[in-house]
Amino acid sequence: MKLSLNEPNNISKLKQDYLAHGYVQLQHALSADSANLISEKLATQKQWNLVYRRNGCHQDLNSVEVATWSSEHKNNLLKLVHSNADNSFQYFYETIPIYDIYYDKLLPGHFFNDIVEFLNSEPTLNLFRTLLNAPEINFADAQITRFSAGHFLNRHNDDVPGKNRVAAFVINLTKEWRADWGGALQLLTNDLDIKKSFMPTFNDINIFKVPVEHLVTYVPPYTPVARLSITGWLRSGVNPKDNKGQA
Repeated sequence: MKLSLNEPNNISKLKQDYLAHGYVQLQHALSADSANLISEKLATQKQWNLVYRRNGCHQDLNSVEVATWSSEHKNNLLKLVHSNADNSFQYFYETIPIYDIYYDKLLPGHFFNDIVEFLNSEPTLNLFRTLLNAPEINFADAQITRFSAGHFLNRHNDDVPGKNRVAAFVINLTKEWRADWGGALQLLTNDLDIKKSFMPTFNDINIFKVPVEHLVTYVPPYTPVARLSITGWLRSGVNPKDNKGQA
């Protein structure tokens, strides 16, 4: 099945909202079949990268291997993660780097490649260009993320030199979520107060301008399900991996 978007019937209003506030939400953004298919496939995905920062550097662990660790080993990892979370940028969640998987041809024929092609199709990019009044958008890169109990993403602004990020987006793919399970995307003011808080509502896309300080709130230990999403950036300029693209 080819993945597709639902065309918004209020594009002018959504465009005005984005230009006025720096963020916009597309409700019921994907076709129902597309949203359900992606959600179902992610729910059965076994292999993830567990990511965090250590001494200011990104770290990747194999989630399947981590599951076999002793309780003491797991607790030591948590202590390390938390010790760096109070006064510096830190994160702790699971991810699948589908942008790299696609352009580096790591999993030919896999469904992940369909997601990247969908995000970079002309209908999808043209919708983003129109909504954000940003004709300079040239491509999208993305990762799949899974926030389970104990996971979080501290405050940051996505402004990385050389990445040419115009805006960030989050496609929410968890069918049922409660506010007391955390996992909210929060955009902050210049004074670091909460400007807007988005629940991870199924099949909504939240888009916000880069740079802006934001975070994903802590998912408490009693949360029984995972927050699944596709997150990424709409970027201008040349795609540095484009010459490796798949046919």
